[in-house]
Amino acid sequence: MAHLSPIDYATASEEIRAEHDRELALRGRMTNMKRILLHSPAAHRIYAEWFTLRDLLRPTLDDRAIWLFSKAIAETMRAEIPVTFFRRALIHNGLDPEAIMPSADEALLISFGNAIAADANDIPDEIWTALKT
Repeated sequence: MAHLSPIDYATASEEIRAEHDRELALRGRMTNMKRILLHSPAAHRIYAEWFTLRDLLRPTLDDRAIWLFSKAIAETMRAEIPVTFFRRALIHNGLDPEAIMPSADEALLISFGNAIAADANDIPDEIWTALKT
């Protein structure tokens, strides 16, 4: 049984409805998780910043690389909901998360993601060196 129910748009505050409408305009869909997060528009905006990061990375990385990088961070952090989100993104794009053979660049991003999540202040020099080349 859920402890938090999704917002009811009809009875939600103007601030919550505005954030709901902004999410629909930006991404075109509203999940139950987003409707629950909308109890706090600030929490929803923090969650949605992943999409901002993705958009900043897209000129350099394809979606698969971004998902693998993000999934590595989530797995190291033991964050089940984001891990599920990134696994689902891979699956919806015809990839089997258990059978992916990362390219050398993707493997580096996975190592970087693991290192960031483990200790962002102690990224191994070999990872930094490889990222710069």
